[in-house]
Amino acid sequence: MASKAGKGNKSLKASAFYLVGNLFNKALAFFTIPIFTRLLTTSEYGISQTYLSWVSILTLIVGMSLGNSIRTAYIDFGDDIEGYMSSIYGLSLLSFVGSSALIITGMLIWSDIDIVLVICCLMQSYFQFVSTAMTTKYMMKVDYIKKTLLLALPNLTIQVAAIITILNMHGDNKYVGYIIPYAAVYTIVGIYFVIASFIRGKKVFNKLYWKYALTYSLPLIFHGLSLVLLSSSDRIMITNLYNSSETGVYSLIYNLSMVAMAVTASLEAVWVPWFTRKLMTNEKDTINKNITKYLEIALVVMLCLMFVAPEIVKIMATKEYYSGIYMIPPLVFASFEMYMYTVYVNVEYYYKSTKYIAFNTIVAAVTNIVLNFIFVPMFGGMAACFTTVASYMVSFIMHSRHSRKLDKDLFPIRQFALPTIIFIVAIVLAYLLMDLWLVRWIIVVAGFGCYAVFALVTKRFATFLK
Repeated sequence: MASKAGKGNKSLKASAFYLVGNLFNKALAFFTIPIFTRLLTTSEYGISQTYLSWVSILTLIVGMSLGNSIRTAYIDFGDDIEGYMSSIYGLSLLSFVGSSALIITGMLIWSDIDIVLVICCLMQSYFQFVSTAMTTKYMMKVDYIKKTLLLALPNLTIQVAAIITILNMHGDNKYVGYIIPYAAVYTIVGIYFVIASFIRGKKVFNKLYWKYALTYSLPLIFHGLSLVLLSSSDRIMITNLYNSSETGVYSLIYNLSMVAMAVTASLEAVWVPWFTRKLMTNEKDTINKNITKYLEIALVVMLCLMFVAPEIVKIMATKEYYSGIYMIPPLVFASFEMYMYTVYVNVEYYYKSTKYIAFNTIVAAVTNIVLNFIFVPMFGGMAACFTTVASYMVSFIMHSRHSRKLDKDLFPIRQFALPTIIFIVAIVLAYLLMDLWLVRWIIVVAGFGCYAVFALVTKRFATFLK
């Protein structure tokens, strides 16, 4: 009993710490939005966001998605996790060198893109992979302090450095001042972790670990690329099929819609190791009882964000971005769909069904790209919002069906039906009340207040994740 209480308290502390760290990151992003939207034109802001989209894609290619194998490696090689980490860093370093040589050579021969930006993109991509892999290790160890610091401190440094750099630049290429700090900070942090891991793990090459990591992770490259395409292809395609100014507007609203993920990411960081432990001991009833509350928290937070976000946009950005207010409801709903389907993806990870994870996500990504090609040239960013919703719904349906085949006792689909219906009704209401800000804010304050009182009186979360 004491052991369970101790684990419950540790989960609670971890969740609270992750929440503080994630809220700090999102708050930092919030407070810097009005700065960057004023320092950069909508076109420059759009270009900088397109660059970050390419970073997300290259991170998966140069890192070969090896960090995803840490979840199961922590179970299979828990006594030598440091050796495993040094091994996947060694393998990924070979991939980085080879990929960079090919890409840089190709760019020099066939493209007139600034080679310095290409190098920055490659460096940031690899060392961002390094940092993400390390945060996964900290998550599985429930080392919440180190994980939170690794998330927060580089981000703070990047934002401050970017503002200073842009302020000291002149001309039409100020987006470079936004990009360089990202590449520099991730490179410095990443080099430290690679060297430290090589020293601690002492297994830069290990045939068993390399084979294990590649077998598990290679299919996930396609999963990861598809996820990036789902989240980033909209911006790339809006830039190419519409214009970069529209990309700037869409990027701002997309980033705002993901603010609630500060809460959901904190929950997931605790949920994944908790879920893994419970499934290992076959406590499926406990898992199913907790998933309802897990979804409920995200639902409440995202509905609140959707109703108050229009005023946040008006405070944080200039009038050039106000057209994006009508993009808010579908993009917030898309973030909730993302949250829901990861519940099933975690089941697929546990059973090492990575090929099906990749296939399901590829289908969703292709759906998104095809729909974007059809509708973005006609309707711009607004079309991209609804193609994102459609694509994430495809992803949810496919992952849920496969997950239920792997384990029919986990997560009945009916547990997701009610939150989805509530969200759709709320979207309709949000559009009807879009010009009545006071009514929307009253609904949020009154609704959240009633929910909070209900949760406290009934002690609804007294046993959550314990």
